[in-house]
Amino acid sequence: MSTSRPVPTSGHIVSYRLTNIPPELYQAYVFETIGGSLSLIPYGIAVSLFISCVKSLVLSLRQAGPTLNTRPKLLHMTYLCLIFTMGSIFTASGVWILVYLRLEYPLYPGGPLGWELDHYSHPIINLGNSAYILASWFSDGFMMYRCCIIYGPGISIVLLLPGLLYLASLASGTLLLCRTSLPHESLFSQINFGLLNFSIAASLNILLTVMISGRLYAHRLRMQRLLGVGHSPLRIYTSVIGLLIESSAIHSAFSLLFIIPFSMGHPLSQFSLMLLGQVQVISPLLVSYRITQRKAWTRSTAHDMNTLASGIVFDAVQSKSETQCSVGTADG
Repeated sequence: MSTSRPVPTSGHIVSYRLTNIPPELYQAYVFETIGGSLSLIPYGIAVSLFISCVKSLVLSLRQAGPTLNTRPKLLHMTYLCLIFTMGSIFTASGVWILVYLRLEYPLYPGGPLGWELDHYSHPIINLGNSAYILASWFSDGFMMYRCCIIYGPGISIVLLLPGLLYLASLASGTLLLCRTSLPHESLFSQINFGLLNFSIAASLNILLTVMISGRLYAHRLRMQRLLGVGHSPLRIYTSVIGLLIESSAIHSAFSLLFIIPFSMGHPLSQFSLMLLGQVQVISPLLVSYRITQRKAWTRSTAHDMNTLASGIVFDAVQSKSETQCSVGTADG
C-alpha cells in the first residue's frame, strides 16, 4: 500500500478549501469564523467585570442593611444582570453558529454561512439577534442616564436629539427583528433596514460620546486652570482613561468599525459585528465597575467641584485683600 502523497502539477496550486463555498462568500465565511472566535475574548472580560460589579454591589448592600438607599443599588444590579444575560445569549448563539453549523453543514451549498443566510429565521439565530438588539438598547439607555448624571440640571434640552435618536433606534430595531425573522430573509438581504438601524445606533453612540467627553473635558480644563496640572483632588473623574470609559468611546469606535464596511457591503462587517456585540456589553460594565469603585461621576461630584472652585476663589480674594491691607498699612 502506497503512502506517498499526490504531487501537484508544476505551476498549479492545490486548494483544500471547501468547494461548495463560492468565492464571493468565502471572505465573509473567513471573517465570520475569525470574528466569532475572537469575540470569546471580550466575553471573558465581560464575565470578569460582571462578577466584580456584582460582588461589590452585594457587599455594599450587606453593609447598608435594609434602608431606602439600597434601591439604586438593586436597580443597578438588575440592570447588570439584564445586559449580561443578553450578552451571554448573543455569545451562545454565536458559538452555536461557529461550531454546530461547521460540524453539521460543511457541505451545504454555500457552506455553513450559506445555510445560515438561508435559515436566518432559525430560533437560535433569532434569539441571538434579539439579544443583540436588546443589549444595544440597554447600553444606549444606560449612557443616556449617565449623560443626565454628568450634565445635571437643565439636561432636558441637551438630551432632546439623543432622545429622538433613541426612539428611532427602538423603532428601527423592532422593524429589523420583524423582517429578519421572516423565512428566507437575513440581516444582509435586508440591508436597507439593517443600515438604517445600525446608522441610527452609531449616530446615537457617537453623539453621546461627544457630549459626555466634552463635558468632562471642560471640567478637566476648569480644574487645571484653578489648581494646576495634576493637583486636583477630583482628577480621578476627569483623567484621560476615565474620560474614555465614561464616554463609552470604545463602543463608538467599534460602531464605526462595523457600520462603514456594512454600508459598503464588505465582508469585514461579519468580523466586526461579532466584536461589536461584545463591546456594547463591556462599555456599560466598565462604567458600572467605576461606579462600584467610587471612581465614576455622580450627582454629588459636580457639587463638590463647584464647592472646591468657590473655596479656591474665596481664598484667592481673601489673600488679595490681606495683601492690599498689608501694603496700605506699610504705606501709612
